[in-house]
Order: sequence, then structure tokens, then C-alpha cells
Amino acid sequence: MKKFWEKVSIKQISSDSFCVMLDKRILKTPLKRELVLPNLNLAQEIVKEWDQDSININTESMIFYGLISTSLDKIIDKKNLYINDMLDYIDTDLICYRAEHPKELVELQKNKWDPIILLIEKYIGTKVHVFEGVLPKKQRATVHDRLNNLINKFDIFEISVIHRITNITGSIFLSLCVLKKDISKNEVFELLFLDELWQAENWGFDAETLQIRKEISIELNKCISFLDYL
Repeated sequence: MKKFWEKVSIKQISSDSFCVMLDKRILKTPLKRELVLPNLNLAQEIVKEWDQDSININTESMIFYGLISTSLDKIIDKKNLYINDMLDYIDTDLICYRAEHPKELVELQKNKWDPIILLIEKYIGTKVHVFEGVLPKKQRATVHDRLNNLINKFDIFEISVIHRITNITGSIFLSLCVLKKDISKNEVFELLFLDELWQAENWGFDAETLQIRKEISIELNKCISFLDYL
């Protein structure tokens, strides 16, 4: 997109709604819906993303704008589609599949990932199974049903961000713990890359892998910051 504005500002609509102005135009979503924000903090973050000196603007790099736009353009009308997409991760969730060896990695996964399982069991009030190996297995139908009921209680902005975090991490369980603020930004990164970090400590770090982890970390941090502002 080529820049067509000079000034980015915030306009308060009501006590709990704000919009971002590009000169005298209200910033809109890709589907041309007015980008109405629930609080000033989110509006200020959107301003930071759009207040650029560059002539060519890359909207795909705008995490906050993307999350809000997805909420207003897609999730508001297709909430179940996004929820079902997240529920598809239950049977393959990263946290539920454990190494069979070596012993040190097995113990590390148990110590770090078992507390996540306990949190999920607390959220939904039922047992979550843990499996050895990588072959996918099924969680009980009760786990699916109760997670479905839990996620349906979230608003469109919360669903937008946990959907994105789930796709980044491959774990609906980690995403829920982030949403519930039971794990921090640093913890989610460590838990996500637990196996890779353990291997790196034993056999060395790879520059390309480090760069990939850095990029994922930046995106995750922005998503979690978005949650903090809701």
C-alpha cells in the first residue's frame, strides 16, 4: 500500500470506543469496516503501526491492526469457524506429546509441561491425557466439548489473538494459559521451544534456527501485549 496520508491521530467516539484517523479519514479494515477500538491503549498501538515515514506501507507486519481487522472482518460473522480451527489442535497439541528418551529430556518435559496440563484440567474440570511418541492420538470427547464451551465465552478480540497464538505455537493449551495470564511472555517462549533449546544446549546453536525463533518471539510478544491491552 502506498502512503496517502500525512497525519495519524486518535478520535474518541464514546467513553469506551476510539478510532484512528488518517488525516480526516477513519482507518478501516481490509473489508472497509470502520476500525472501532475498545480502549485508548489499543488505539495508541494502532497509531504506532500506521505512523510511518515510508512511502510504501506493509500492512502484513502490523500485528495489532491485523488482529483487530480479523476480529471485525471475519470472526464477528464466522466465530465458530475460528473456534473449530483451534479445537483441531487438541489431539495434536505440542504439550501432550512427550519424548520417550533420553531421560534428561523426558524429565524436562515433565517438569515444564505437566503444570500446563494441570492448568488446562483446572480450566475445564476434566482429565487431559499425555502421550509418548509423535503418533497422534485422541483426547476424550469431554475435553473437546469443555474446551469448546470455554472458548465460546471469549469475545471476538480474544478469539482473534488466541487463534493466532495457537497457529504460531501449535498449542491451544499454551494459548489458553497465555489468555488466562497464568504464564508470562518469557515462559511461553521457553515452553514452546523446550526441545530445541535443550538440544541446542547439548549440541550447539544454529544461526538460522536462532533467527526463526527470534522472529516468532517478536510476533508472540506483540500478541501477548495485545491481550494485555484488552
